[in-house]
Amino acid sequence: MPRHPGLGFVAVEEPVDLPFEPATPQRRGPSALLEGHGGKGVVRYSEPGCAASTAGTFTQYFIPSKGSSLAFVYDMTVDPDAENNTHAYALAMVGYNKSVLEVGCATGYFTKAMVERGCKVVGIELDPAAAAVAEEWAERVVVGDIDRGDIWDQVDDESFDVVLCGDVLEHLRDPLGALRSAVRKLKPEGVVVASLPNVAHGDVRLALLRGSFRYRDLGLLDRTHIRFFTLETARELFRDAGLLVVDTKRVIVPLFGSELDVPRHDVLQSTVDEILTDPEAESYQFVVKAVRDNGVQATAALADRIGELTDNVAHEGVRTALLRHELAQAAAENAALREHVTNLREQVGNLERHIGALDGHIAGLDQTIAHLNGAFAESDARYRALLATKAFRLMAPIRQLYGSLRSAGRPAPPEGK
Repeated sequence: MPRHPGLGFVAVEEPVDLPFEPATPQRRGPSALLEGHGGKGVVRYSEPGCAASTAGTFTQYFIPSKGSSLAFVYDMTVDPDAENNTHAYALAMVGYNKSVLEVGCATGYFTKAMVERGCKVVGIELDPAAAAVAEEWAERVVVGDIDRGDIWDQVDDESFDVVLCGDVLEHLRDPLGALRSAVRKLKPEGVVVASLPNVAHGDVRLALLRGSFRYRDLGLLDRTHIRFFTLETARELFRDAGLLVVDTKRVIVPLFGSELDVPRHDVLQSTVDEILTDPEAESYQFVVKAVRDNGVQATAALADRIGELTDNVAHEGVRTALLRHELAQAAAENAALREHVTNLREQVGNLERHIGALDGHIAGLDQTIAHLNGAFAESDARYRALLATKAFRLMAPIRQLYGSLRSAGRPAPPEGK
């Protein structure tokens, strides 16, 4: 399976024989998309924010097999302990032993994770095939379009501890209407848990600076997104629906780390520094928990204060993570420097040993020179003693005669020289 190098995207696009003619492709929120022509196709399910331990978009594919049953090509496992992960955050906000209305339950992989924590789940899903799979774990699944108000009437008069909207609101024509309907299904002390992508992520801004706002099959600019949110507009949406956001988690993807593939070398450092002045510039996705606004001003003020404090905690967490990253880089550089120093010390040791060997050689040469100097001095003394002897002086006339004879026997030099 091809995998996105930065975010763990998975994709399989192999046509298979279907026992039925594929329906018209459609997708609303986290539901299935059936693609195909002439009896061949795949069912593709996209769910942003599900890459294990990082942000991103996870794509799940399942293929209708003979008899119209669904065989999974790739099945998603929700890890409740994963760090920096949408599913882990949402699962923690839902909690244990709760009654849950899961809006856009898809094939039920997240339903399964909640059921394993003692929750009882009723799902709403657009695609009948995906809903049939989800019914293995859900109490029941209502099939219908969330943008049509009558779908909520099919949940009877039930009320729930939690209404979960995981990566749904950005796909709806009327997310405010959906949230208001969700509030009516809450118990008085119930909560809404939702996840939304951040359109103000730094990579989107950098792409816009380059004149690009290109839709994609997955991620922040998923071509099926109808609505786009920042943290501020997401909170406004919940406030307009009669909800107060009391907790916000962030899935962090560093600048240049998203599926938008903005080239780092094309961006000035001053531009990067300016974008990073916004503490939400690397927030890829928000996971929020909201309660009913009972109209008491003190409650609203407290919710605002809680939001402010959680923002501060999140921003400090991001800064801490960045500092830890810098610390890790510094530690790696320190280790490299230590290794370099060790190598230099080894080289110095080798040089010192070489110098010691040269010193020994020089000392040997000095001894040889001293010995030769002594021998020369001794020879010179003997020569001088020989010159001073009587015999040497008596031999002087003979040496002069010998010199004259030698001079007389030499041929005359040629003329002109």
